[in-house]
Amino acid sequence: MAETRQSPAPTPAKRPRQSRRWVATKCFLLQLYRLSILCLLVLLTREHFERLRILGDAPVELEEVEAFLPEAARLQIDAGPRAGQFVLDEQGNDIGYAIRTSPQSEDIIGYAGPTDTLLVFGPPDEEPNPVSLADPQAKPKPPAEPSRKVLGIKIRKSWDTTRHIQWVRDDAYFMQFWKGRDWDNLARIDYYDEYMEGVSGATLSSMGIARSIQHRIRWADTENLPATPNVTFAAADIGILIALVVGLIVTFRGGWKRNKKFWTALKIAAFVYVGFLNGSLIAISVLAGYTANGIAWQVAPGLVSLVLVSLVVPWSTRRQPYCNHICPHGAAQQLLSRYSPFRIKVSKSVADGLRWTPWLLLLTAAGFLVLELPLNFSHLEPFDAYLFWQSDWIPIGLFVGSLLISVFVPMAYCKYGCPTGAVLEYVRSHGRADTFGRRDIAAGVLLVVTFLLITQYDVIHAWIRHPLVYGPM
Repeated sequence: MAETRQSPAPTPAKRPRQSRRWVATKCFLLQLYRLSILCLLVLLTREHFERLRILGDAPVELEEVEAFLPEAARLQIDAGPRAGQFVLDEQGNDIGYAIRTSPQSEDIIGYAGPTDTLLVFGPPDEEPNPVSLADPQAKPKPPAEPSRKVLGIKIRKSWDTTRHIQWVRDDAYFMQFWKGRDWDNLARIDYYDEYMEGVSGATLSSMGIARSIQHRIRWADTENLPATPNVTFAAADIGILIALVVGLIVTFRGGWKRNKKFWTALKIAAFVYVGFLNGSLIAISVLAGYTANGIAWQVAPGLVSLVLVSLVVPWSTRRQPYCNHICPHGAAQQLLSRYSPFRIKVSKSVADGLRWTPWLLLLTAAGFLVLELPLNFSHLEPFDAYLFWQSDWIPIGLFVGSLLISVFVPMAYCKYGCPTGAVLEYVRSHGRADTFGRRDIAAGVLLVVTFLLITQYDVIHAWIRHPLVYGPM
């Protein structure tokens, strides 16, 4: 019986050159779309807050001044270069002077935003200024002519993080530091010589307030002083920059994960140093502050560099150094996932539903941010718990709960709960396999909702103040 000859299997056709070109074009357009969404969100929010500061800004009210001068009866605008308000009693006598740091000092950012501070001065007198700590043996000298002295300060409104500003308010030394100083003393004071290093745990926020006070005073004397302080590198900035360099090296150099000891040491270092010792973490509170109020590159260059690299690198190279190698919470979950003997499989339908959670948190944060409603953004994530001695209970609860779940569900928080991770993952390219998916739809919805809330800001706030008058929205 003769053997039948089989024809060779047909060779698969090569992908046409036009198709490859289209794939590359599609990937580029998709990344351009994502970058555009991000930029539009930032620009919309930034312009919204600029409008609020200029058009919606409230002048100093008499009730605020009465806390320092109970006999105050009315305020009179000072048309001079100091641009404050005279405080008058019932007889019309000048008994004080009030200024606020905004809008002149609004370019000075603390941790995540500027702070509007009220300063109330008393009537002119010949009392000397406090003795400088740089020369504690010096005798107090009265001013050459009577001058107004500060009676006290009050934080009126802040675009910084809520918890940091509360710590500043509660710090008696910082709030009393300004008392008894006249205009010239505030303009010339050297915070380094006076050992003014800010409030522990809220250094950036408190020193932002201190710099804004001095800038406001100097602005009145010069009327043309730039509001940008010098760039300062603290130990935390240098430390996080070193961690960033290590993270980039590990990201772009393959093969290290096979070395179990090195991998474990790297994750422990990220968890302990970046989390508990350094504390410079990317969080929604930081991203919201930078979006609304500008980037604090002068006072936190390390954290700013970390944010920029964590956005630019994944957008352009498909690698994510922060989430994979620097984030302490990601490192803790990677350790638990690698060494935990427990595994619970999450069904695809449940996983798909849970992946919307970070975007719902982002939508909530955006709504509260643009409407200026009270919400502590640090309560949306567990990252504040790394400074547990200063943290609220909510981040600590999220910290413990997310790590316990990750013992059974590998990387559970990163996959299903982290809004910051959702932002960083959103800009990341996936190369030729990239498609228009869930994250792109969610980002588009976020942009539309943000736009609607901004355009209807006045209507919404009017309804919040008088819901019965304006009726249902």
